[in-house]
Amino acid sequence: MKESKYVRLAGIIYRVLMHSRIPLFSHKKSNHVFSLWQHIVLLTVRQYEGKSYRMFSEWLVEAYYQRMFLQLSHIPHYTTLQKFSSRINGTLLEKIISSFILLFTNLSKIFTGIDSTGFKITHSCFSVLY
Repeated sequence: MKESKYVRLAGIIYRVLMHSRIPLFSHKKSNHVFSLWQHIVLLTVRQYEGKSYRMFSEWLVEAYYQRMFLQLSHIPHYTTLQKFSSRINGTLLEKIISSFILLFTNLSKIFTGIDSTGFKITHSCFSVLY
């Protein structure tokens, strides 16, 4: 059975997060329901799909293989994703993006370009060429 593009994207983001040395949980006393890595992958897939938070939570009900790959015990409420995206800081995003660039500089299929559109680093979207 062929792996879906969402599972491949989640695998790539997991590798990036592993190389960026981001901890699984932000605090040792957090409730450990969802990890930082799961939140980041879910937000990346949501951005890739271009869905709203509410529509993405409903889509996640149908995405069985994505949930199995991410080992989600249950589907997060859309406000959980909204609150995490507002809580994530720019330093964490810079760390992820720099690790993404360092991880994939050895590949010959990566094309980079300079963008002067004025978008901030807080609104980022990863595009991976296969």
